Amino acid sequence: MDEPAVRFADLETLVAARGPPGAEYPVADAFAELVEPHVDSVTYDEMGNVIATSEGDPDAPEILLAAHTDELAMLVDGVTDDGFLEYTMLGGHYKGNFPGQRVRVGPDGLLGVVGAKSRHYMSDDEKASLAENLVVDVGATSRAEVEELNVEPGDHAMWDREVADLAGDRITGRALDDRLALAVLLGVARAADTDATVHYAATVQEEVGLRGARATGFSVDPDVAVAVEIFPADDYPAGGDDGPDVELGAGPVVEFGDGTSEYMFGGVLVDRQTRSWLESAGESADVALQQAVMIGGTTDATEFQQVAGGRHAGAIAVPCRYTHSPVETVSLADANETAAVLTEALATEFPSREEVRWG
Repeated sequence: MDEPAVRFADLETLVAARGPPGAEYPVADAFAELVEPHVDSVTYDEMGNVIATSEGDPDAPEILLAAHTDELAMLVDGVTDDGFLEYTMLGGHYKGNFPGQRVRVGPDGLLGVVGAKSRHYMSDDEKASLAENLVVDVGATSRAEVEELNVEPGDHAMWDREVADLAGDRITGRALDDRLALAVLLGVARAADTDATVHYAATVQEEVGLRGARATGFSVDPDVAVAVEIFPADDYPAGGDDGPDVELGAGPVVEFGDGTSEYMFGGVLVDRQTRSWLESAGESADVALQQAVMIGGTTDATEFQQVAGGRHAGAIAVPCRYTHSPVETVSLADANETAAVLTEALATEFPSREEVRWG
């Protein structure tokens, strides 16, 4: 039996490394070490983006496949007199995920907890609403104790969750957005057989505005760029009222586009050539694809499309339940199929305008 493209051990390593926006080096270093045997060069830029390159035929296109290294986090921005840590949210958090969570804080991974007011002291309105004024409790009783614990303002806190198995091929954990996609890139780098020059990029600061992608796109200047991501699935009771648009176990999602509002502002409309390229690869690889529009978020493809005079750009994603939470949940089969589609695409000529449908 062939080895799966996505290795669980790789994913464990990538999730165990912690990478808040602006301080992603542990994740970047883990990715660089894992990908180095399968490429010709590995470089970092000053922001911390990693670009691993497999050189191809100079006359063939240059392809950029990218996944981001950062995860949702909290930025410690104050310490109270009695030793509680105040924080600013980094990335698209849901406040309901905070109460009752354990976190790891600072360079030593100090354990802390986020607790809401005791229910015994809540009013009826408070019991039915999201908790406010939350802080991180590390057990300290003063600012001096916090300093002795090697925590200071400017440090980060992240959920105290690693990747774990559920039933079947399902796994759960924090930061599967986008560590799972980094593991997909590793699978593609091991398997790719292509004339193209391929850049496998691990970008920074995606969760706070696609900032690393902006720098990576301009430094690589590819012909075609694909953001490899997770896509919010809605195939569970609280997911939606109209039936699922995206389901776990039903294959990778090829985006039509994404945006920050229902009017598709601030995102990407995937060009027809890029979408046709990915769809044809799915057909050749015998992988069923899902198609969807993502509303309320964007991917690194937004920045890649706007490089220099404009570039071909799109996104392919692994369906994920409970996105932007400590318990993100995915199917490994979907992840392996995502790697298979990308591997097949790299072996396929990118279509011309004349070869694709317009409408």
